[in-house]
Amino acid sequence: MMHIPNDKQLLSAIQKGNQQAFRQVFDIYWKKLYSIIQSIIRDEETTKDILQNTFIAFWERRCSFVVEQSLFPILVKIAKNDVIDLFRKNKVRLAWADELTAELHTSYAADAEYIAKELGTEIDAAIVSMPVNMKHCYQLSRHHDKSIKEIAAELRLSEQTVKNNISEALKRLRHHIKLIES
Repeated sequence: MMHIPNDKQLLSAIQKGNQQAFRQVFDIYWKKLYSIIQSIIRDEETTKDILQNTFIAFWERRCSFVVEQSLFPILVKIAKNDVIDLFRKNKVRLAWADELTAELHTSYAADAEYIAKELGTEIDAAIVSMPVNMKHCYQLSRHHDKSIKEIAAELRLSEQTVKNNISEALKRLRHHIKLIES
């Protein structure tokens, strides 16, 4: 099976000058970015110019970026600044800048929501695979806000066993999340 690099790996390759990785980022994000810019600018040629400038600026400043999840917010910020500069140069009312910011925020929020849902699904799967006592201790602690003492009484376990189960559950979840990110 072919390995598909995540955005963090793509950025690392781009920072080393890998143009193929840059092309992958372009292929992944250009349509989405074009759509956002076009909905604000409403001029195809200007939209294409801003899109091109965004990716040129991204390439030129590639070594200054750090990414945790997605490169999209970085590209959006570059485009947003370019659009705002355009409006200022053309003395267009900056009310459009507020609309752009709102639109870009909505798009970023949708991406963040999608990532959160995916992560939630992965975490739920990891919890389901835990041993019964560990799962119950974790869920009572994190989902029902019960204290160690309350969980120990409810499950008829020692407080130390409850602490150990919760600690191990968190350790497994952290490990599972690291596997997802890599």
